[in-house]
Amino acid sequence: MTRTEEFSSKVRRIQDEIDMIRGCGTSHGIVMTVSPTGRIVGLQVPPHAYDLSPRVLADRIASAHASAYADANERARNIRAELAEDPRVRRIMSGTENSLTSSSRVR
Repeated sequence: MTRTEEFSSKVRRIQDEIDMIRGCGTSHGIVMTVSPTGRIVGLQVPPHAYDLSPRVLADRIASAHASAYADANERARNIRAELAEDPRVRRIMSGTENSLTSSSRVR
């Protein structure tokens, strides 16, 4: 396997791992499960929540979503760290940072 194929395989594996992540968050008994992009993949609303006003229920659902999204992002960040430690990615990022810094000085 060439170095390029090896790197591509590593990137695909990491992306597959990230795609499988599910973050979980709760708020007052409401349980939300989301993908790393924030897409809701599960929602459990306890019966007592239906007695709440629509605004309070919406706030609690939004809070559960924020918590789940933060959880998913943290898990994805941990997986992406493996890729960020790769010397090839470091070189790319270093070049990108240098060009961004240079272009901001041009103004």
